[in-house]
Amino acid sequence: MLKVVLQSVIVYAILSTALGINCYVCDTSDTTTPFQCGEWFERFDRPDIQTQNCSNVHDAKFCIKHVGRFEGGIGAKRFCSSKDLGNYCDYVRNKGDRMDYRSCIYTCNTDGCNGADNSLRTITTVQLLFVIVVTSLWSLCL
Repeated sequence: MLKVVLQSVIVYAILSTALGINCYVCDTSDTTTPFQCGEWFERFDRPDIQTQNCSNVHDAKFCIKHVGRFEGGIGAKRFCSSKDLGNYCDYVRNKGDRMDYRSCIYTCNTDGCNGADNSLRTITTVQLLFVIVVTSLWSLCL
């Protein structure tokens, strides 16, 4: 049983690398869909938009979520990237601004990871690992 689980994980890793990453791609400044790309999706369990394959971005390995001040506005932007932009927040004040604006960048490398909150993704990953470990231990006991 452990051998089957290990083979499945290896096949999945190879296929997911070959097919590329899928990310949410949207921008709050897009006037055709202005409410589908907020900082949080209104329905985080089933967002109104779908992930897109990032094969149009050369060597895309990361999904980015940028929240805050950018391109002259305030909002959120999600996109594919070949570069790891890190995870950080900073305060930005452009010429003419009366106050500082908090702006954050979140980088991740799994399908659809730039949609929900990072804590939700972490919980899901821990649950998946727990199931795999329990299944492996169970098969060893039998």
